[in-house]
Amino acid sequence: MKTQFFEQVTNLDELRKEFYRLAFIHHPDRGGDLKTMQYLNDEYERLSFQLINSNEDFDQSRKEWEMELSEAIQEKLNKIISLPEITIELIGNWLWILGNTFPIRNILKQEGFYFSHPKAAWYFHQGTYIKKSGVIMSMDEMRNLWGQQKIQSEPQEQLN
Repeated sequence: MKTQFFEQVTNLDELRKEFYRLAFIHHPDRGGDLKTMQYLNDEYERLSFQLINSNEDFDQSRKEWEMELSEAIQEKLNKIISLPEITIELIGNWLWILGNTFPIRNILKQEGFYFSHPKAAWYFHQGTYIKKSGVIMSMDEMRNLWGQQKIQSEPQEQLN
């Protein structure tokens, strides 16, 4: 499939990370163009669908979960990308929000994010998560294990 934005992408993780990076550049709330962002969203949705459905290692329930995850990441990122003075990180399949989050805590709660006291950060994960080990990882350990994509938002005064 011909693509304008995702030519080097070969799997879902790469697609999600590249979408995350490009959304920060092209989102209208960040100074980008609405039509470009709409095209980016459309391309992301089409490629997500294609990569998920063509993956022979995924059974039907995994395909459904992956589609829900792709949609959720896209939706959540579009809702929070313009919030000031935060860092947004995609670590594995989790969105993490760090920085000056106290003034926006109610927005994050409303969008389905939860606060992790041990990490002093907000997170979003699609679906139910059941921790299988007693190990508590640091943010750096999680970044090293699952990889990360990071976006630093603009300071408050630059957004006005």
